[in-house]
Amino acid sequence: MTPLRRAQAWDVVVRLLHWALAVLVAIDLVRDDGDRAHRLVGYAAVVVVLLRLGWAAVVRSHGGLAGLRPSISQSWVYLRLVLRGQPPRSLGHNPLGLWMVWLLWTLVLMLGLTGWMSRLDAFWGDERVHSLHAFLADLLLVAVALHLAGVATMSWLWKENLAAAMVTGFKRHTAAATEPANSQPPGRSGR
Repeated sequence: MTPLRRAQAWDVVVRLLHWALAVLVAIDLVRDDGDRAHRLVGYAAVVVVLLRLGWAAVVRSHGGLAGLRPSISQSWVYLRLVLRGQPPRSLGHNPLGLWMVWLLWTLVLMLGLTGWMSRLDAFWGDERVHSLHAFLADLLLVAVALHLAGVATMSWLWKENLAAAMVTGFKRHTAAATEPANSQPPGRSGR
């Protein structure tokens, strides 16, 4: 039997920031009373997103900014392949996954902003800010559910545990695992 070859998909910084954000979001979605602890956890989530964006700016692998540029045309092609049950594997995010990454990060940043705004004198008691914050939190919950469903679906289609890859940093290496066309080839990533 041929030994399973593995390829590094995610460096340790990406993995730590991913799981830190997941834990912080889970805490704030459950503990949503707006108290000091909720606000601190929310601000910590914003810091994690900003750190991840900063990390993307310095690495040159698919975890960097070049590998995080979504493409509408590639996404449509990829969606058609998913619907046929034939999506090609990718070492980094697939074209649809890139949109989810940006949606999740944007929602966390907007939640941090609206949470902060709700504490300002200028918006004190303004129900519109609170309503927007609550709407964004609900939208984040839906996005997280879709993210988890996407990970489960792609794990099933690719016959590979993608959640485990975000823990270990490695995915199965095959000739079919390719980088998205809009990313740079992995090289020295500053790890």
